[in-house]
Amino acid sequence: MDEHSYTLHRSLLTMSEQLKGPIAKASQQCGPTILDLLSWMMEELYTIWLFTRSDLKTIVIPQTIFGILGGLSQANLTQEHQTAAQAFRRTPLVALWVWIILCPFNIDNQRREESIQEDKINRPWRPLPSGRADPEKALRLQLVFHCLALLYSFTVGGVHQWVTGIILGWLYNGFGLADRSCIGKNAVNAMGYVTFAMGATSVATSGSTFTAKGLQWFAILGAIILTTVQIQDLEDVDGDKARGRRTGPLVLGDRLCRWTIAILVPIWTLGASFFWDVWDWQMVGCTTLGGYVAWRVLNRTDVGHDKVTFRFWNVWLVSLYLLPLSAA
Repeated sequence: MDEHSYTLHRSLLTMSEQLKGPIAKASQQCGPTILDLLSWMMEELYTIWLFTRSDLKTIVIPQTIFGILGGLSQANLTQEHQTAAQAFRRTPLVALWVWIILCPFNIDNQRREESIQEDKINRPWRPLPSGRADPEKALRLQLVFHCLALLYSFTVGGVHQWVTGIILGWLYNGFGLADRSCIGKNAVNAMGYVTFAMGATSVATSGSTFTAKGLQWFAILGAIILTTVQIQDLEDVDGDKARGRRTGPLVLGDRLCRWTIAILVPIWTLGASFFWDVWDWQMVGCTTLGGYVAWRVLNRTDVGHDKVTFRFWNVWLVSLYLLPLSAA
């Protein structure tokens, strides 16, 4: 957990503890009614937030940005073009869609016994290893959020992506593809990223149809993620080894896995710039970020630095997300 995340975590926990006293005192005076319900709701919301906390910076924020940029890229991704005002007005809708689709997937991923044992090593603050929730409660929350996600998708768009997310979640967690094969794990991750990107764009553009070039771009993004997303496994080697997973670093070896990332990130940067015919400052920015990711993954190799490098990889992805807008 980095310093910023730890500070936020402690602040929320302190706020929750500070409010317990006044709420308990008021409950004694007013009886166990609305204030007790408020206290329970705060605890539940905090627990739900912990289920998704790890992916806020790596999924929710980047995919929300992708969706909004997709709405601004004129005819590069979708058939209809939106104004900046229209796109930004839908930003909260897009962010909520990404989060509410992600939430039940995260809960399903964390509620299984092998996941709990892994999280005791890698992320002991999560709800199940920390004792805030048990597997039965997690399953109930998962089902509730699946229903909420479906209803919300019917309201704002992204129903097809919701269905795809359900299938990918089963492949990843239920079928155990994430444990059996590093290629399978990367493939599901790649399809998951693309599903979120397409869904976010669909919500941002009120269901506009994707162009042929837009679909080609989604395929390229899938290939980029398929071949480099093993970067997220570098920080989790100990927990993955204890669980018996076959991730990139464990199958290829740490050094070879790092070299695959260091080589492919710059190559994909040039390939994406060529696809969109962008060779100005935007290409320089993407290349600089890609080069920095490549340098970090080879030269900053402890767990703490690997966590930071994974975040820079996500920033690099966001820089690629800007290319269709630059080509507009």
